[in-house]
Formats: sequence, C-alpha cells, structure tokens
Amino acid sequence: MKKILVFGGTRFFGKKAVELLLEKNYEVTIATRGIHSDDFGDQVNRIIIDRADGNHKGWSALQQETWDVVLDNICFTKEDADLILEKLNGKIRHYFLTSTLAVYEGEKSGYSETDFDPWNYQIDPKKEVTYGEGKRQAEAVLFQQARFPVVALRIPIVLDTDDYTERLHFYIRKVLQEKPIYFYQKDAKTSFIKGSEAAKAIVWLIENKKSGIYNASADQAISIAAFVDWLEESLAQKAYVSYTNDQENQSPFSVSHDYYLKVAKIEAEGFPTGNLIDWLKPLMIQLKKAIESEE
Repeated sequence: MKKILVFGGTRFFGKKAVELLLEKNYEVTIATRGIHSDDFGDQVNRIIIDRADGNHKGWSALQQETWDVVLDNICFTKEDADLILEKLNGKIRHYFLTSTLAVYEGEKSGYSETDFDPWNYQIDPKKEVTYGEGKRQAEAVLFQQARFPVVALRIPIVLDTDDYTERLHFYIRKVLQEKPIYFYQKDAKTSFIKGSEAAKAIVWLIENKKSGIYNASADQAISIAAFVDWLEESLAQKAYVSYTNDQENQSPFSVSHDYYLKVAKIEAEGFPTGNLIDWLKPLMIQLKKAIESEE
C-alpha cells in the first residue's frame, strides 16, 4: 500500500483525487489547515499544518514519515516550493505538482508542454508575481533543485458542480437574470477540464509513475462564440453578450487571444481526454436547475 500525502485534499478536484486514491486502496494523509471539513472519516489520516508557514509544528509531523507520493494542489509560489525542498527532501519518493495553463505566455494556436521550460527558467525577483508567474517560479524551483522525481500537470479552467469559485455559475446567473456579459472577442479559443477528469488525470500520472510536464484538458478547445451558443442552447434562453476592450467588466472566461492547451502528449501515452461537449452542456443544465432551486 502506497503512502500518499495530499496538500489541498478537502475541496473540489483535490477532494475528488483523494476519493479515487482511496478506491485504489492507497493510504492517504491529508495535510490541512483544518478550515474546511471533509467527509472521509477514518478512511484518511490528517495532519494540521499551515502550508505556507515554515515554522508551523505540522512540518515536524510530516518529517516523521517517508512519502511514496506527495500530491501538492496548493503550491503557488517559489516560497511554497522552497519549503517543500527544505522540509521534505529525503522524505519524498515522487512529487506531483498541480500546475496551470497560466504558465504559458504569448499568442499561439494552443500551447504544448515545451512552450514553457521550467528547467531553464531564470526567476526575476523584480517581476510581479501573478498567479501564472507564481506557478512558473514554483515549477522552476522544483524541476531545477529537487532530489526526487517531479511531475507537473498543467490544466486550464476547472469546472464542476462543486467549483467553489462559481465561474460557470456566473454565466448561468447572468443569462437567467437577463444581464449583460462582456468578453474581449468572440473568436478567441479556450479550453476547460471537468473536476472529475482533472482528478482522473492526477491519479493516472501517479499510478504510471510519470515525471516531467503534462497538459490535460478536454480534447476540444472552443471559441467564446461557441461557448455562448452552448450556453443559450443549454439554458433555452438568450445571452446578452457584448464584445469590448473595456477591462473593468470582463467576465471570468474572457480571453483576448487563443488560450488553450494541446493534449497530444498525454493522449499518446494512454490517458483518454474527455470530449467537451459530452459534459459541458449537461453541466450547464445541471447548474441551472441548482441555481433555480435556490431562488
């Protein structure tokens, strides 16, 4: 039985990954601040720790074990990565980082794994640390300095019924309330992944002992215009959409150029990426029902 330590295992796709790992009889320990409860009961072990605090006593508890796998869903910065190396080098056999589409920069018709190279990325201490830059720096620290195998899964916007950011909910509420929605341009393509599919990709990479970089998303990138069409079809209601360069009112999925992942690598190695239309429209309908029942 493999011992797996999970940072970020009480919510959303991190929780779904824990559920899958338990189904496969892994011994799971959740490292948690104790803010969000879970319903795993005695199926998991728990260690209370503030992931970002190097002085927290929880690190001592983690250092008492050797972990076959560390799954880190909440490593967002260079400092977070530095703490992993400082506290757990010699205690990890394989490290898994949940990364993001946001590490990629520049306008391209889809991003492949080689479009950002963390092994040769030089961290500029003067650069503003946005979400994407934080992940770039975290990847750079881990791939350049870790003494254990590292795999990073880069994923786009994650959607599901339990998405606590409620980004898809935003659009459904706007349509139901007949309120305007703003995007930069209609032809820009973007990509998504369902929360349950993100969890499956995580577990697949762990079980197959992968290392390096992998993109994962639904196998189809769609334009903003197509997304709006699907929204209207699923809700059977018109969406009032405006395309504008005004930054202030842009909506969560708005992009000014193509911004999606290519997934040929993970598909070629055997992971079946889901078909976007198979789950996104049903999810829209499901969320509509849930939102209407709240009112």
